[in-house]
Amino acid sequence: MPVFTRSKDEVLVLTADGDYTTGELQRVGDRALAGEEGAEPGPLLLDLSGAAGLDGKAASDLVATGEAIGRHRTRVSRLAVVVAASFAPLFDAGSAFARAAGVETRACPSHAEALIWLRR
Repeated sequence: MPVFTRSKDEVLVLTADGDYTTGELQRVGDRALAGEEGAEPGPLLLDLSGAAGLDGKAASDLVATGEAIGRHRTRVSRLAVVVAASFAPLFDAGSAFARAAGVETRACPSHAEALIWLRR
């Protein structure tokens, strides 16, 4: 499966590697973000650095992904998206994706930059 999660230094990392569907990303994200009621929110790193076909994704797919994360906004304190610089405007603060997610969001060119920002 090209979509998976892991925890890295208290940051939940949701990774899409290769070809993925919006539905698959949502299902895996829903499972990872479902947690016990009242748990402290934590940072989420959405890693799209290895995702294929971002240039072919419809804007509605990106918004749907943001909405899926937004359903768990009580569990997510901040959201960093690791993505190539050419795609950063699709995911950065003020984008339709970020508005749908409803949490402070930033597009980052690397894991290192994303982790630094998430921990601030």
